[in-house]
Amino acid sequence: MPQNLELEDVIAWGLGAVDLMCVAAGAAAGWWLFEFVPGNLDIRIAAAIPLAVVGLGLGVMRFGDLALRDWVTLAVQYALRPRRLLVGGGQ
Repeated sequence: MPQNLELEDVIAWGLGAVDLMCVAAGAAAGWWLFEFVPGNLDIRIAAAIPLAVVGLGLGVMRFGDLALRDWVTLAVQYALRPRRLLVGGGQ
């Protein structure tokens, strides 16, 4: 059994542990919001759906070899990078 392969463990439905945690967190947050938002059924569903979709997207969607959550992390790191203006010949 080769030990130098960096493969992600698949737990269920082709998803790894972090993928399943993102899906479960989105579902739990959506359910919590559905339960605690006052109003009729349409309002409660409209409030809960975005959180469930975000959790599902972060856990399941992949672009190339990277998951959507990795792309989001890269975008946040790029936006928060230090910016320096270099002018002149550098002497």
